[in-house]
Amino acid sequence: MDNIPLICVLHGLLLHLRPHLLHPLRVLWSERIHLFWPIWITTTSIASLLVILVLPKKNSIRPNSIPSTRHDWSHGAILAVTVLALLLACYIVGSLVWEDFTYYDNSHFTNGTLIGRNITVQILPGYGRCFPFGHQEFNLIRHFTTSVVGYHALRIVQLVLLCGILLIFDEELSVQARVALILLALITPSIVISFSGLIYPDWNVLFCWICLLWSVKRFEQTQFRAWAVAAVISSQIMLYYKETAFLLLLGFACGRLLLRSWKGEQAGWNFSRLGDPESRLDIGLALLGVGFLLYYLVAMFPSYTMNYAKEFHLTLPVVLADYLKLDLLVWIFTAAVLARILQILRHKAAPSLLWDGMALAGIACFVGYLILRMESGYFLAPVDLIAILYLGHLARLSLRNMGLGIRLGALALLTIVVLQDFSLSAFRMYERKNVIHAKAEMGRLIKAYYESDRQDPKRLFFPFASPFHVMEFASYISYLGVPVEETPTSSVSGSSVLLVGKALPTDGRCGYRAFLCHPGSGPDAGDLVVLFPDDVARRDEWDSYLPESNSVLFSYNPYPSIPRWLLPYVSRLSVISPEFAHDQLPNRWLHAAVIGWK
Repeated sequence: MDNIPLICVLHGLLLHLRPHLLHPLRVLWSERIHLFWPIWITTTSIASLLVILVLPKKNSIRPNSIPSTRHDWSHGAILAVTVLALLLACYIVGSLVWEDFTYYDNSHFTNGTLIGRNITVQILPGYGRCFPFGHQEFNLIRHFTTSVVGYHALRIVQLVLLCGILLIFDEELSVQARVALILLALITPSIVISFSGLIYPDWNVLFCWICLLWSVKRFEQTQFRAWAVAAVISSQIMLYYKETAFLLLLGFACGRLLLRSWKGEQAGWNFSRLGDPESRLDIGLALLGVGFLLYYLVAMFPSYTMNYAKEFHLTLPVVLADYLKLDLLVWIFTAAVLARILQILRHKAAPSLLWDGMALAGIACFVGYLILRMESGYFLAPVDLIAILYLGHLARLSLRNMGLGIRLGALALLTIVVLQDFSLSAFRMYERKNVIHAKAEMGRLIKAYYESDRQDPKRLFFPFASPFHVMEFASYISYLGVPVEETPTSSVSGSSVLLVGKALPTDGRCGYRAFLCHPGSGPDAGDLVVLFPDDVARRDEWDSYLPESNSVLFSYNPYPSIPRWLLPYVSRLSVISPEFAHDQLPNRWLHAAVIGWK
């Protein structure tokens, strides 16, 4: 009975404080998207602190814990690294040739950071997207530079660091073998695409992923908690750059926990290993993946539409066939991982926690895209890097036990993969560079044409371009200083350039930007007819806009030109094209023109 007054007091106190406690929670819920940065910083700080608390302190490195690689640095190894440095320099210079802000989705910059506007946090509930870190680095870069080289500088630095980590990652391989694996990675289409384009968050996922692997490996070798914190931070950054990154992290962490608990020599499990420092780190990483998934569900509430996935949804046979044409490497990797898992389950091989954990992460990510029925040339960049490292490591372990027939078969598969990767990467870069260069030249010509006579409104007529392509080009020429007609809520000049086209259905916005588009059946006298290098049109349709009475102000032919005998083979590589992956290449592919209509 003496406790009754105390209970009454506590009950009254809770009733009094309830409004004050619920108000912050309501604010946090209603602002769960706008408060992303405080939420991310808080959760990352808490996760880092918890890792420090649950892991034992280690003040010294265990003897012989880090393998020595001093003996590897022979004259051949130094020569291999020198060749890598030279090729890497050529690779970087080549990536910058003909670069401009005219490629797909570059309106994030020409309509955003390049004119002083920050890119908003990329959480789009109506679209089913939650990659808050997407393009956020450019909000910082814009304060230092507006040049295309400056915008690519961060990725160039990341590429050099990535190659440096890969050069010392697998101590069991010779330096020459590591250089060979790096070169194979540099020609892999998914990695080439992710590195060369500014708008692909997959490159940052790839960089954070290798930083995570390196941090975990160093923690296993040294037991220093600083490396565990580095792994946590790398994971937290990676997770919020692309939604499917949580599959990588969960596959890696959960796979390592299962492999560590598996009794390699006898049947059964040994769950006492879950108390090891490495297991505690893996549990923490897995919880970070679960935390992202929970935040995704909260941010998307109450609309779980997945419109982005639906937009790119394909049938399973088409996805399987496309990935076979795009990425033979990932299928070889999948077969090798399944064979390896079978050996482990049959107690014929001891699991390697780092390497097999990486492999399981790659399989989880690949299966995720198959379940979503989504396919693109750059989606599997982290999986491809895992495949290259894992298969290279596995080949080294199995080399002594390989017969001559198996070695020849492996060499044949490697040759096919190299040829496929090099061909697809060359096609993609050839198409990309010509599209960028042609549209940049067209934009500069239209700017000069407008500046020569600003009195009357100008019309640009697009016979074949889609609203998206018109919107992106409008954003680019607006960035150059051409006043393109915009919505009434925007500032509109009386001499604005009007956008008219056959594929523009109604008067209104061209996509999600403020530029206005108008439908039109044909050009009027005085119009500039714009034929893009990526227009979908037959030769006769394209040529119908080139009558002798009109003046061709600009004409573009792809460079270097492709010999006629090579065109049938080149057309088979279009599966890597962002526009013609499932369509035949048009007759006037990569040709462009600007015509003054009379």
